[in-house]
Parts: sequence; C-alpha cells; structure tokens
Amino acid sequence: MPTTTTRLEILALSVATFISMLGVGILVPILPVWAKELGASAFVLGMIFSSFSAARAVVVPYVGALCDRYGRKRFLVAGMLGYAILALALVWTSTPTGIIVNRTIQGVFAALIMPVSMAMVADLAPGGFEGRSFGSFNTWFLLGFGTGPVIGGLVYDLYGVQANFFLMSGLCFISLGLIIWLVNEVPADQRVREATGWTQQLALLRSPGMAAICLCRVGQAFGMGAYIAFLPVLGASQGCSTAQLGILLTVNSLVMTGLQPFAGRLADRWPRLGMAVGATLLASLGKGLMPLAGGFPLLLVCNILEGVGSGLALPPLTALVTVRGRQYGAGMGLTMGLYTMAMSVGVLFGPILAGWLADLWGMATPFYMAALAGGSGALALWFMSPAPPAPGPLAGERA
Repeated sequence: MPTTTTRLEILALSVATFISMLGVGILVPILPVWAKELGASAFVLGMIFSSFSAARAVVVPYVGALCDRYGRKRFLVAGMLGYAILALALVWTSTPTGIIVNRTIQGVFAALIMPVSMAMVADLAPGGFEGRSFGSFNTWFLLGFGTGPVIGGLVYDLYGVQANFFLMSGLCFISLGLIIWLVNEVPADQRVREATGWTQQLALLRSPGMAAICLCRVGQAFGMGAYIAFLPVLGASQGCSTAQLGILLTVNSLVMTGLQPFAGRLADRWPRLGMAVGATLLASLGKGLMPLAGGFPLLLVCNILEGVGSGLALPPLTALVTVRGRQYGAGMGLTMGLYTMAMSVGVLFGPILAGWLADLWGMATPFYMAALAGGSGALALWFMSPAPPAPGPLAGERA
C-alpha cells in the first residue's frame, strides 16, 4: 500500500505534468493556423509536427539511461526549463523554418520530461499498485493535454497567437516551480552504476518481454496517429459539421481520461496481459468500424468504443513495462525511455503511411490500417510475452 508521502509525491508530479501538458496542448489548434499564415506549405506543416516526434524518438532512450545513472530531477528540471524558454522564443519567430527549428529543439527537451516523469512514478509505485499509480498519473496527463486545445483556441480568438506562447511559457514555469519544490530526487544508492548502464540498455531492448511491450506500444501509437490525423477528413466526408468533429475528438479524450482511475484499479486486480491485449483489440475494432459508420451518430459510437479500449489499455500496459523492467533489474529511466521511444516511432510514422495509403486507395484505408496496426501489436504482446524472468544477466548491480 502506498504511504501518504508516496501518494503526495505522485500527486505533485501528476499536477506538475498536468500544468505542463496544458501548456503543450495549447499549441495543438493554433500551430497549423499560425504556420499557414506565415506561408507554410502542406509539406512544411508535416515537417513542423514530425520534427518534434523525430527528435524525441532519437533522444529519449539515451535520456532514460542517463537519468538512471545521474538522477532524475535534474533532467526533469532541465526539460521543463527548456520548454518554457522555447515557448517564449516562439513570440519572436516569424518564418516556418524557425518554427521547425524550435519544434525540433522542443522534441529534445520533451525527451527529458515524459519518460523521466514516468520513471519517477514507477520508482514510487509499490509492487502490486503500479496500475493505480499510473492510472492517477495518466488522468492528470490526459486532462491537461485534452483541456489545452480548448484554452488555446479561446485565447487565440480573444488575444491573438502570441498570447498563447506567453501562456504556455508561464504554465511551464509554474510546473518547474512545483517540481523543484515538491518532487524529491532518487537517492544516490538507488541509481544504476555507470559500468552497467549501456549493457542493460542493449540487453533490455533485445529481451522478448520488453520487445513485446514495445511492439504493442508502436502498434497503438501508429494507429492513434493515423486516427487523429484523418478523423476530421473522414468525418467531413460522412457529413459531419465542424462542431461535430470537435465533439468526436473531445468525447474520445474525455472517455479515455475518465476511465484511468478505474482502469488503474482494475489493472492491479485482473491479469494485466489479458487486459492490455483485450483493450487494445477493442480500440482497434472501434477504429476499423469508423469508415462504415456513414454519419455522426454511429461515428460517435465508434469513437466512444475506441476511447474505452484505449483508456482501458494504458494502465495495464504501463504497469507491465514497469514490472518487466524491475524483473530484469533495469533502471526505470531506461525502461520508460524505451517505452516512450516506441510511442514516438508510432506517432511519427503512422500519419505518414496513412496519408500515402489514403492517396492510393481512399480515405477508409488509414482506419483499416490503424485497426490492423493496433491488432497486430496486441497479438505480438500476447504471443511474445514470456513467463516472468528469473534474475539473470540483465540484473545489473546497483551502487
């Protein structure tokens, strides 16, 4: 059972993450509009978003290993400080190329935030309570990212684009203050020794259990990236208004967010592997049925189905990766770094491949592809997950 101190520290980390993700979410509705006003082409718009994911995917596994070795808090502080400064720098950015450069550097600093935050939650979560701990963390994370676009759109309409950059920067500075004040560093005697860090990284990446989890996460993120990118186009082709398109995305986000506490408790009571596989298949079914909906009512039902599946899948999968890292004796920074890299790869390539397939075979194809990617990831998780490993060559020494 988590102690009161542990619960308060997870709550502080979750609130800080909520505030920072609120700031990140503010950019979602305004960045494409602003870039278009500055003369960005469709290709450049794609580069603005993919540059962020690409930079994060490259950097994140190295950050994980380093924060296991040198401590987590300094990386989290550096990441949040960098994000705050870069948000402010957007005020003086006046070209699409400048936005791409800014977003690329943001991706580097983002690699210092999410996996390190998740590693700190994993450090704090007692055995058997990983699901509940990450259910709470995911609730705040999704709530911040889901609320941010609404605020960003309102601020843009009332005060203009630059007000959003000041707001995002201010929120990141507030989050930075909470982290410095309330979040404690990992004790030095719990850090992985320098001599074993890179050996663990290679061994963990090649282990069947971790490979299965990462493949599932790639499949989930691949499908989610395609779904988010092409749902507005599919909805419009089925006669949905702009307001109805907003409702579809909002309802999906609210369902996912609302399920996190329940899914977290369930993940600590039910078999996590079966829950993660079943929920991922449910989300894939929701995506695969969307082209057949024919209009807003059934499209809304499919979105709710997708949100239920995705919401139920998150806590058990994150709990599984936490337990797998502990069983192998790997640091949580390394473990969550690889997990986050898998997500980044899926988000990066999902929309690109989906767009290519849509050009070849029509707008329904991205959703069938998304369903296939998620289903394949679920099957990989089910068939490639070995029995819990005994301590072996991955169980690195700790100082």
